[in-house]
Amino acid sequence: MKHFLCLLLVAGVSIFPSIAQVNYTANDIVKPYTGSFGYGSNVGYFENWTAEELGDIAIGSDFQGTEGVGVNTLRPALFEHFMEQWGYEFRIKTFEHYRKLGAKDNVVFVGYPSEAHRDPTYYCGDKQSELFANLYEPVWDNGENGTPYNDENYYAAYLYKTVQLYKPYVKFWEIWNEPDFSFTANSTNPPGHGESWWDVNPAPCDYDIHAPIFHYIRMLRISYEVIKTIDPEAYVAIGGIGYPSFLDGVLRNTDNPKDGSVSSEFPLTGGAYFDVLSFHTYPHIDNSLRAWSNELWGFIYNRNTDAAVDGVLDLRDRFKDVLLDHGYDGEQYLEKEWIITESNVPRKPLNRGFGSDEVQRNFIIKTLVEVQKEKIHQFHIFTLGDKFDYKDAKNIYDEYHLMGLFQNLYKASPQTAKPNDTGVAYKTTSDLLGEKRFDHHFWERMDLPAGVRGGVFTDEAGVHTFVLWAATTKDNSEEALQVLNLKQVTGINEFVLKRWDYALTKDSSLVKGDQIPLTGEPVFLTKPESDFGIAPPMPGQLVNLEIYPNPFMLDVTVGLEVEEDERWKIRILNQLGLPVKILANDERLEQGYHHWNLDGTALEPGIYFLEYRNEAFQQPKRVPLIKMY
Repeated sequence: MKHFLCLLLVAGVSIFPSIAQVNYTANDIVKPYTGSFGYGSNVGYFENWTAEELGDIAIGSDFQGTEGVGVNTLRPALFEHFMEQWGYEFRIKTFEHYRKLGAKDNVVFVGYPSEAHRDPTYYCGDKQSELFANLYEPVWDNGENGTPYNDENYYAAYLYKTVQLYKPYVKFWEIWNEPDFSFTANSTNPPGHGESWWDVNPAPCDYDIHAPIFHYIRMLRISYEVIKTIDPEAYVAIGGIGYPSFLDGVLRNTDNPKDGSVSSEFPLTGGAYFDVLSFHTYPHIDNSLRAWSNELWGFIYNRNTDAAVDGVLDLRDRFKDVLLDHGYDGEQYLEKEWIITESNVPRKPLNRGFGSDEVQRNFIIKTLVEVQKEKIHQFHIFTLGDKFDYKDAKNIYDEYHLMGLFQNLYKASPQTAKPNDTGVAYKTTSDLLGEKRFDHHFWERMDLPAGVRGGVFTDEAGVHTFVLWAATTKDNSEEALQVLNLKQVTGINEFVLKRWDYALTKDSSLVKGDQIPLTGEPVFLTKPESDFGIAPPMPGQLVNLEIYPNPFMLDVTVGLEVEEDERWKIRILNQLGLPVKILANDERLEQGYHHWNLDGTALEPGIYFLEYRNEAFQQPKRVPLIKMY
């Protein structure tokens, strides 16, 4: 008589006595995740790089002399076909290297059989199943052949060996990558429309695995049984999905290969076999930035980063609604934990005219802030490095090769790899917020005005870091402007302001608490006395500088008291760091008071920066300058 899984046995009874097999499911136990937020990255493959070198530039390595880009957790893969070819211990050295660098709570996605272990069935015309053969063989065999698992269940055998070896390095085991990757509109069609996945199960020809959905649920069930048997502290994640309709299919079906129905051998639906919902989100392709108008008989676009961030959160909400519909509400069944294992927006506007360096870095900072507020525990950017030069990307598929934290890695080494703006912004965010926690109660008490978004994060010493921006609302524009009185809600007179490139420039400025300029670009704010290496103002640096009025509408006066004859550079810069007006170009100014009147009528409304330096302090200093409408 065949036993399918010990989950079918009486609690506490084990088929293989030498190991403590689990007698519970995710319907019974989901341990809340208590680790710090994961600033993650997909590692990718670059044939001229070793996996260890990619870890060096992501996290930082003293040995390689690389600083990293703020990554503290990784998402590599351990495919069965790779393990069978190179040996199951082949990547131990790599994962040990990741751990020494500081990577923690990594995500690993699994699956992808060798040809010898692949299901030979063609469920979809000339498309062979991508999944494993023998999924319905018993998982355990009472120790025959010297192993607790059944060698004939290829997936169980591969997973057991993999988890046993790599469990010290992995917290989240993700079952497959994008199992619902779809070739049809059935995945997105609403209920009652054609062959919508809400109404009927996905046909094998509809999606990437080319197999019945029951077989994927079977993989989840085997995964939960094997992983929890070996490492009860690990999490099983449904693998990087993108469609709520697919999740609904998993939650309404069992692994019964006949029709997904409940029976004594197949008692539970798919939600019982995963702790974590891992999803992928690319707002520029999932209609987050456009809405259909019957009146115009066309799309109305809203291509900006706040709409994109809302798209990420909206997808999470739609997944959550499916879970709630199936009882995963914390009462009938336990709620799931959450991670995002792929996301980004374009750096080049190849798809629907959306994308730039500014767009990408704004989106990343905003998303990192918002997902932490929503208790999504990890965010893994796609991807670590570009595979193209910017000029060579020409079609919509190329945009995914320009989503890296680093510029083209095929043309770089660990010593020459250069971060993109997004890589700098990622490191700035990780450096300033890492190990801090979103302070929900403080944020709620602040009660900021409409149009101001962001969060407040607190470290163990109770020091707050604010990340704030003015919400973008226009199509194809990152322009937004708010002047915030943060003193009114915090009592703080003055803040240290850091921009997205702080990790590179180490530049900061002091701003008055009652006149904080906000644009569509997020800024980081702390009290001056907080320990971020900010020196007190030097004579002639801030205390002898005047800007009035600020904010201004038509013109503005800049005044400077010079204490001794010195050479000065004073410029007005836009948000991209480009000069729009030069007041002093390395000119020697005599001791005394100097002033300049700036005609601002030709300047667009927004935030500018007064940048200045002299012979005493060569590092430029910047002060925000606000042009009102």
